[in-house]
Amino acid sequence: MPHPRASQGHGVGPSLLGEWSRDRGLRFALGLAVAVAVPVAILFYFRFHSLDNLQRASTVVLQQLSESAADDLTRGVEEELKRPHLEVLLRSQYQTEPLNLPYVQSVFADGLARNPFVDAFYVWSTVGRDHVGDVMAAERTEAPDHTGPPGTVLRANVPEGPFILEKMRELAAHRRFIVLSKVDMNGRPTWLEFQLRFSGPKGALSSFVGLRVDDARLRQEYFPALMRASIGSLEVPAGVPPLVVTVRDDQQHVIFNSSGGVPSHFAVERQFPVVFFDKDILQAVRAYEPTMETWSIDVSYGHRSIAAITRAQTSSQIGLMVALAVVMALGVFVVARAAAREVRLAELKSNFVSSVSHDLKTPLALIQMFAETLELGRLRSAERAHEYYRIINSEARKLTRLINNILDFSKTEAGLRQYQMEPVELSEMTARVLASFESQFQQNNFTVTTRIEPGATVWADAEAVEQAFENLLSNAMKYSPERREIEVETGQVESYGYLRVRDHGVGIPPKFQRKIFRKFYRVEPDDGNGPQGCGLGLAIVDYVVRAHGGRVDVESELGQGSTFTIKLPIVESPAGAGPWTSAAPSERTSV
Repeated sequence: MPHPRASQGHGVGPSLLGEWSRDRGLRFALGLAVAVAVPVAILFYFRFHSLDNLQRASTVVLQQLSESAADDLTRGVEEELKRPHLEVLLRSQYQTEPLNLPYVQSVFADGLARNPFVDAFYVWSTVGRDHVGDVMAAERTEAPDHTGPPGTVLRANVPEGPFILEKMRELAAHRRFIVLSKVDMNGRPTWLEFQLRFSGPKGALSSFVGLRVDDARLRQEYFPALMRASIGSLEVPAGVPPLVVTVRDDQQHVIFNSSGGVPSHFAVERQFPVVFFDKDILQAVRAYEPTMETWSIDVSYGHRSIAAITRAQTSSQIGLMVALAVVMALGVFVVARAAAREVRLAELKSNFVSSVSHDLKTPLALIQMFAETLELGRLRSAERAHEYYRIINSEARKLTRLINNILDFSKTEAGLRQYQMEPVELSEMTARVLASFESQFQQNNFTVTTRIEPGATVWADAEAVEQAFENLLSNAMKYSPERREIEVETGQVESYGYLRVRDHGVGIPPKFQRKIFRKFYRVEPDDGNGPQGCGLGLAIVDYVVRAHGGRVDVESELGQGSTFTIKLPIVESPAGAGPWTSAAPSERTSV
């Protein structure tokens, strides 16, 4: 309940401690080594700091260059993919009702020349005089009988026309103005993108223009050529490995890699949708793209990360400095560790002896004083004699509890303490302990309020649980200097029986509530005038409860008091009682 000053014990080998404590020359030499090592360490720190800053700056610059390269490549791909929609489909769509064949033909021819990944452009209309209802196409073909440039002639009644018309009427049911679909044409995966027009808000399909892209040619010819041309324009700083660009599809298949081998990791990744229009209008036009794929462009530097590249710039200097720093650090560490152990051991001994001496001295002084009074017969009444006997008995119980705590803690630390497990009725055990504390409550003017719920039977060692309860009551009295009220409650919640002790004392700051169950840990007021103690009471409570398969919870607010709750498993079907040895639990790190 504590207020912090922590003292935790760590053993030190007696021979080593004795040697170092006797050899003043060694201690002086080590102190001198520290005096030399500190300024050198400061110089190392600033040197490391400057190298680290240089490495961080280089990493940031290289990362930004990588991101800029990836952004430029992705932006270039998106610009290329959306060009046919902007320059061909949108320009020709408004010449389809009525159908203006010469204009559409010229736009298609220009589109095939400027967009090498497009295999054909299509037009179909129900409004006009020529070829009404026919699917016409300008295709990228090099037929021997073709006398003009590829794709400059619109051909009617193309073989794929009925399939395309049926597909567009099917997609028109979704009432989208742009449709994108990946279909199988002549055994080859093919992209179809069309711009649709309708005769009214709810009218039928009246015309469309569209394009066809062969998926295999897009992967095998167009993207590799586009990436090679784009990489040549990228700026790469001197002194770093060449930039490696990888294009992957939505199934993570590599479409293009500039180095011939896929890197183990990527510095920057950018994704883009495979759509042949501006990706920003995907939602605005409610485009229909049930098979839209998202590909990625990855930028890297081979199999080396950016951090590894920048580290290589200063690796030799860092290596040498690390070696020197390690040697110096080991020397400083040895000295600091030895000094810390020595100071800690001395402080632990001093605090523990002081605390135990005070706890022993006070009860012994009271016992001696009242025993001498009784021996000399300086009594005015039998009632006063009875009061003296009660005080002697109470102080003797305090001594017994202190000695038991020390002995039990030693057994627990060594893993030798045994627990005689049996069904224990919490209400009966609580009543016994409170009765034994009655004289202490009266002597110290404490008011105890109980709310005991019968029936909560736990599987426990009665003596050990009573000791834990006694420690909580002692702490509640010790850390309640002003408002002397204690509340005790027992009951059952879920599969646990609980025993709760609440005081209205000094409370525990939140930052120390995780530490109060450590051995020798005590919390004291800043002025150092807090109650005395050896710092074992709550550690024993924690050991005992966890050895029984339960837990201890604490709730506290500074200046308002603390509430400790012991929870132990309820007896269900005990197989029988017997001795049970529990090794010391690991040091508690949370409450």
